[in-house]
Amino acid sequence: MKKFLATIALCISCTSAISIVPVYAEDGITVNYEGNTISFDTAPFLENGTTMIPMRAIAEKMGAEVLWSPSSKVATIKRGQDILEIPAGGTIAKKNGEDILLDMPAKVVNGRVFVPLRFVGEQLGLNVVWDKETKTIALTEKAEIPKKVATTQYTSKNENYSITLPGENWKEEYSDLENTIIADSTEGELSVLVSNFDKQELKSSGIQTAQEFAKFNKESAYYAVYAMGKVTEQNIILNNMNVVGADEIIVEENDTVSKAFFIYAETESHYFVCAITGEQELYDKYISSLKNALQTIK
Repeated sequence: MKKFLATIALCISCTSAISIVPVYAEDGITVNYEGNTISFDTAPFLENGTTMIPMRAIAEKMGAEVLWSPSSKVATIKRGQDILEIPAGGTIAKKNGEDILLDMPAKVVNGRVFVPLRFVGEQLGLNVVWDKETKTIALTEKAEIPKKVATTQYTSKNENYSITLPGENWKEEYSDLENTIIADSTEGELSVLVSNFDKQELKSSGIQTAQEFAKFNKESAYYAVYAMGKVTEQNIILNNMNVVGADEIIVEENDTVSKAFFIYAETESHYFVCAITGEQELYDKYISSLKNALQTIK
């Protein structure tokens, strides 16, 4: 309602402040916003090659707020973080306080304030495309450039593989093992461990398959964790490795709930074990993104 009243006030004030300039409408100009045709009670027109359009119609279609200052005779369009100030009859507009030259001065026609469409559209972040054959102007929102997500990459000492973890709140705990990466969160009790083992070297220990490798880890290296908690098998797919098993373990001890996620996988030449462990709150907060991080192992 406030936007509607402000728009009416804009038109009335402009009408009383500026003499009406007679112009002729250009037949057949169509304006689309995101594929939807905009309806006008006063038709757009061309003046010296510039399409002039009723400001109220385009501003409302974009979800913008329109204000009018009777004292300065300046129309203001607010959209998102942008503030565009257009003086009626003037050639210098302002965007966020900085002067910008107008393609064509704003003017009043039949009680409507007309502004140069391309100028307003582009200044408010739209793509403006003119189709000469169909006399159609297409307005579309510019796609936002995705913000770069901060990550931290670690490489094993033997340089056999690396993993990229989400965020920057990690510190590496250096293992004596050449084949292991251990990273701890600086936010609290949350750790990521990745180890790889050469298949040929493990054959001398009697491990011939990935299933035997997973069983060996469950019964020896991580026996205590498996024995202490409730184990639930998990389904997970990695694009870069063949997964042979995954488990989530919940451990309750001294009023503290901890969780662990283990995954056992293989490539053509190596076996991998990955572990994500931590107190429940941090674990639940990051487990989804950390599972995705396993896709970055290479």
